[in-house]
Order: sequence, then C-alpha cells, then structure tokens
Amino acid sequence: MREHAPQLHVSEPLLTFEEPDLAYQIVHNLLAAESELCGLFVKGGGISGVLRAVRELSSERQSKIKIVSRDVGPETRKGLSEGLITASLCHPSDRMAQELIDVMLRRLELRDTPSIEQRIVPFDILTPESIWT
Repeated sequence: MREHAPQLHVSEPLLTFEEPDLAYQIVHNLLAAESELCGLFVKGGGISGVLRAVRELSSERQSKIKIVSRDVGPETRKGLSEGLITASLCHPSDRMAQELIDVMLRRLELRDTPSIEQRIVPFDILTPESIWT
C-alpha cells in the first residue's frame, strides 16, 4: 500500500492480543480519531470487537470503511453477510492439514535424503457474495 498508493496514510499495526474487547477499544478509538479512515485489515483475532465498533457507526460511515479479515469463523461470516466485511482471506484448514500429512509421509519415505520440501496452499477469498457457496 505504501509503495503503490503513497497518497494514503498506512498506520502501523495495532495489537489486539486476540481479545475482542481490546480490539473493540482500539478500533473505537481509531474511528473517533481518524474521521477519514477508509480501511482496516484485521490479521489476528478480535473480529467480533472490530465489528462491534463499526456497527456503532452510521450506515453512511460504515459504507466508507472497507474491512478485510484473515479468517472464516462465524463472526466473519456474519460480518460478510451484513456487508461490513469486504473480503476475508483465509487458508482452507482441511487442505493445509492434508498437505502437512502428505509432506510428513513423504519425508518418512525419504528420511535418508536431506532436503527441504515446500508446499504452497493458496488462500480462499471470501466476499459477501460467495460466503454461502
């Protein structure tokens, strides 16, 4: 963002420690201090607190703030269905587990061959339009 959109001010990350109440307080204070805030990226936990703070805003202000999250739990699905979350970027847990098992089994077969094995598991992009598919 800093490189490709220099006209935007990108704040430093704020830690929520996976606590919804702390996330609520941080976002509530941020929204009060930054009247032109246009986006939030919620990398960690606390999405329910983030959404609670955003729900307190007028619908006009809500529509100007784009939220991208990194999980796919029940609160995220609710936020997507309400149109509060623009997108959620999440790794499919079942595929990640299967890839891990496959690598572990393969490494057992090749235990005498030292090497590093990497697997890329693409993330899913969920939007309000795609959460029920």
